Amino acid sequence: MKAIKQYGWVLQIIGAALLIGLALFLEFGDGEGIVVPFIGAVIVISAGIRLVPFVKTQKNDLVKTLNIMEITIDVAIGLALVIVTLVTEEGLGSLFGYLIGIYLMLRGAVHFFGVSEYQEKSDLPLYLFHVSALIVGSYVFFSGDFSPAILIHITLFFSVVAGGYLSYTGYKGYRSYRYQKTLTMPD
Repeated sequence: MKAIKQYGWVLQIIGAALLIGLALFLEFGDGEGIVVPFIGAVIVISAGIRLVPFVKTQKNDLVKTLNIMEITIDVAIGLALVIVTLVTEEGLGSLFGYLIGIYLMLRGAVHFFGVSEYQEKSDLPLYLFHVSALIVGSYVFFSGDFSPAILIHITLFFSVVAGGYLSYTGYKGYRSYRYQKTLTMPD
């Protein structure tokens, strides 16, 4: 554990390089063929992870049923993103934006139904996420021109920001490591 703490800066620098490198590949390589199935897999996995704990802890049958229906629709959307992209040459086209918009709006609406009608507990980050999901989902759905390319541009932006942060903290960690080495080791 001490080694990870001492050499964590290496992981941060490698993570920054991977994050920025992969984002650049998505931007300038065949990003759409990768990002759409990836988003589909994220949706399917996150829906699957939510299912069992939610069903076991939710007391209200109506909220439980609505969430199970939402999770089922989420899985269908995720599978459509994966399968259609891998099977067809032309991909999803404009259907991509509609599916992502439906997914986000549905997630936000079901969350707020449980919170407002049946006192499901929430906090500020969840509240802000679900308000954002409703707003972004509505925009994506009704604009009709949201494509994987736009998502790749957004991914590139956040990857550069996160990569910059990881690089900076990696630099600080390496600097601290070097000061530690020069102060504790003889010349």
